[in-house]
Amino acid sequence: MAEVTIGVPVYNGQDQLEECLDCLVRQTFSDIEILLFDNASTDQTQAIAERFATLDGRIKYTRRPKNVGAVRNFITPLEQAKTPYFMWRAHDDISSLDYVEKLVAALKRAPSAGLATGTIQFERPNGRPTRDYVPSIPTGRGLSAILKLMFGSHAGWYYGIWKTETLRPLIGRVWTEFPFAWASDHLTLYPLLLDQQVTAAPDTKFIQRVTPKAHGPRTGQRQPVPELLMLRREFLKCCDDMLNERQFDPFTKLTIKAANRFYVGKRVYPMKKIIKRTLFRY
Repeated sequence: MAEVTIGVPVYNGQDQLEECLDCLVRQTFSDIEILLFDNASTDQTQAIAERFATLDGRIKYTRRPKNVGAVRNFITPLEQAKTPYFMWRAHDDISSLDYVEKLVAALKRAPSAGLATGTIQFERPNGRPTRDYVPSIPTGRGLSAILKLMFGSHAGWYYGIWKTETLRPLIGRVWTEFPFAWASDHLTLYPLLLDQQVTAAPDTKFIQRVTPKAHGPRTGQRQPVPELLMLRREFLKCCDDMLNERQFDPFTKLTIKAANRFYVGKRVYPMKKIIKRTLFRY
């Protein structure tokens, strides 16, 4: 059995899938399996996937006969993983070739951690990279460190390497209590921030391509204000519920609960923008 499962969900990814798979099969950490789920693509995705699967037996390719939706296609690799470590890789993202090796090593150096991340770099549609987001993991424990993790975390951490036993029940809970794609990555990260279970290898890089998403505000189509308010409300409720389950002292719990009101603005949508849109019908 491999040590790391890499889940690659894809739909019509012919333009970037080849580069993604090439990056994965050339990782310096070779003890991996790649579960590639094709959500009934209508372009050349199947041909690209079958060619790579023929050349590298670590790739297990599954083509769905019909599209089952993005969420189901995304979750299935995790459900099928039997390895101690798991990582998602979007078909349009790449990383340093030592990414898996260094993140696995980081997790092994920090037994209490459930997730390891590297440095995150966004790449815009025109190919121009943004500045690097270098992870800063507090060395101390307690309230100050938790707040630094909350407000210093990055959505790209979601594509680090997880302990499978940590991620699987968490994903089940998040998609049950918060069945929205928008901000679900931050909500999945949230309990690990509370418990300070994140470690890092800043000297390796994850390169996330910035492409329009059907569930977010970057598509050019603005979400209706009632929907934004609902997302904020449900996200905040989930955060508060997770916080209430922790055995923090009253001051720490009260402070983090207050911080959650600002956290939802950073991770879902700021309330001041909602008010502005409402007042000016924008």
